[in-house]
Order: sequence, then structure tokens, then C-alpha cells
Amino acid sequence: MQSVVSSPINSAPVGAFTLPQVARMLAVSKRTLEREIARGKLKVVRIGRCVRIRPDDLAVYSSGLTSATS
Repeated sequence: MQSVVSSPINSAPVGAFTLPQVARMLAVSKRTLEREIARGKLKVVRIGRCVRIRPDDLAVYSSGLTSATS
């Protein structure tokens, strides 16, 4: 039997993060991410009612963020 390779963050499948995982990574609330998704600033993959964020989409989103100190 083959095992699923998982990331160290709450055992999510490699290639997809949950909203709570991304919220912790970016130090924002889940609701903030939901607003960014609704605005079309953060792309997601929906599998039924499950929402996942691919690492590439997260990288694109986070590269567009500006630092508060700049």
C-alpha cells in the first residue's frame, strides 16, 4: 500500500494548504483570507466544499504583499 506524502503542517497533502494553515503562515485571520479570496486576490482550488490553496498561488499572492515597514 502506498502512503500519501504529506507536509509537516497538520499533515495536509503536498501541493495544497487549508485556510487555517495559510492564515497561520501569514499571521492573519481565516476571515481575512476569505475576504482576499472573495476579492479575487488569492486563488483557491475547491473540491466540493473544501477550499485549498496551492503553494504556487500562495507564492504569487505573498509576492504582491507589501511590508508595513517599507
